[in-house]
Amino acid sequence: MNPRSFLKAMILLMLFPSLICLLLPDTIASIYTKIMLPLPLLIGFVLSLRIASMYKKWLQKSFFFLSLFLLFMMVANIDPLWDIVRSKVGDFIPLIVLPFQVITYSMLVISSVYTLKVMERRGLSKKDWVIMVAMLFIGIIIVMYQMIPLLRHIDLYAIFLLLIRFLDVAIVIMLTPVVLLYIRQMRLEKRESITFTTITCGIILSLTVAYGYEIAFDVPLYVIWHAIYHTGSILDALYLFSYLIIAVGLYVHTKYEEWGFRMIEKALAGG
Repeated sequence: MNPRSFLKAMILLMLFPSLICLLLPDTIASIYTKIMLPLPLLIGFVLSLRIASMYKKWLQKSFFFLSLFLLFMMVANIDPLWDIVRSKVGDFIPLIVLPFQVITYSMLVISSVYTLKVMERRGLSKKDWVIMVAMLFIGIIIVMYQMIPLLRHIDLYAIFLLLIRFLDVAIVIMLTPVVLLYIRQMRLEKRESITFTTITCGIILSLTVAYGYEIAFDVPLYVIWHAIYHTGSILDALYLFSYLIIAVGLYVHTKYEEWGFRMIEKALAGG
């Protein structure tokens, strides 16, 4: 089996479970998204641990911390748990969520640092810099959008939203050179980078999709979280798609060498 072709086919296939939530009645769609959103993250957590066991040294640590990131992301998507927390702490929920999110993103940062340790070349090409500038520009738009309205009504919740926005943008900007450098390193070594790229793109999509929805539909972020999230919206479909392609990318990564050897054996046998 060709891993590259399989991955592309699976990414397209993942559109179907993602788009299903748009077709379901509201009540069923809500239940569907609440179940489906944590599920691929749980699968990704297990797969990432498995990949970590396949490597030694830096990549082992990279995928281990990636697994922790996915685990925390899964916990963040368990609605009943956060309903309980919210009922206990009330208006102080941002004081719980923000540290939790910082810890979650710390796992991703540490994973990225260990990924960089396996790279020999650290310089970016002109094309890479263009991508970096584009991502920085998008990040500035995300940060600035709705900032003035939030600052006009400054309170704990507004500060919380601004900090989360800054964190998301910072993580996305940090991930961009990591994936670009990884792709260059793999090309130098004549190795495949599509699985890592798929995983990283899934993470970036999951971190930016809410802001894209906010800007595209001019809906404040707090309205998104309270009135649109987990309702079977296009936002839910995009979140689910991003989580599914992370899981698919990790799955193909676990099988890449095995399938690659089979392709070689088949080619030799045919020869």
